[in-house]
Amino acid sequence: MTAGTVALLVIVVLGAGFLFVYNRLVKLRNRAQAAWHDIDVYLRRRHALIPNLVETVKAYAEHERGLFEAVAQARSTAVATEQTGSADEVAVTEAQLDQAVQRLVAVAEAYPDLKADARFRDLQHELAATENKIAFSRQLYNDTVEAYQRTTQQFPWLLVAGPFGFEPPAFFAARDEERQAPRMGEPPGDAR
Repeated sequence: MTAGTVALLVIVVLGAGFLFVYNRLVKLRNRAQAAWHDIDVYLRRRHALIPNLVETVKAYAEHERGLFEAVAQARSTAVATEQTGSADEVAVTEAQLDQAVQRLVAVAEAYPDLKADARFRDLQHELAATENKIAFSRQLYNDTVEAYQRTTQQFPWLLVAGPFGFEPPAFFAARDEERQAPRMGEPPGDAR
């Protein structure tokens, strides 16, 4: 073998290795983006359910105006942050929205007629099912980000990741109060 052939073989092997590493990083980045979009779908679903829940409770507890306004403000902030914020900012605003909705559901406990209302129960079940889907999607997203992050820190991946801008997104971290199970009732059957 001549020196030129060896050099060409080395270049081909390095080029193939580079392509493999680069394509793997692209795949991980795309998986993280897809997992984030799954979370986004369920957050939008939750955001769509909340006004219906508020209106149902309003029919029974009109004097709770301040609470309704707090829920509406928390929802508005969460929707705005979802469109422009980072995973950390979205997690914070969603935690605030969770707290407001939990207060709203707690108010329902004082109204037996409301608790017996079929629409209210259906909304509670839908919201609880959506919360379970968000939790599942959050876990999938965080697992995907962890794999992406780990890969970008390992040799030889880090040789390509840094220079080509492969930066894993932030984890979607749950705050301490979010780590508890939702208090909205359990959905019938499997939530997934």
